[in-house]
Amino acid sequence: MVKSEDKDTDMKDAILGKKRSPNRLLVDDATNDDNSVISLSPAKMEELSLFRGDTVLIKGKKGRDTVCIVLADETCDDSSVRMNKVVRKNLRVRLADIVSVANCGDVPYGK
Repeated sequence: MVKSEDKDTDMKDAILGKKRSPNRLLVDDATNDDNSVISLSPAKMEELSLFRGDTVLIKGKKGRDTVCIVLADETCDDSSVRMNKVVRKNLRVRLADIVSVANCGDVPYGK
């Protein structure tokens, strides 16, 4: 009987425990209409070591990725990222899909 209790606690830890990859976030609708900006919560930005105005690489479905500028949003949830409809369409994702956010470093202007 002890083994089943251990199994139950392991399952609870797996469900309620800390996420293994903090850069995978749920897609939410943006409040602003800028096509090159995403919004993250300040706690998530600190966790990912991002600052306001940094460029990030967002990876969506089917190998799609795009570069955006990250801004802090107090109303945004810690497990979600807010992005515009144009950015979602570029990534081929819908609302409540999971995307990956990574720091992109310096991006030179294209010619």
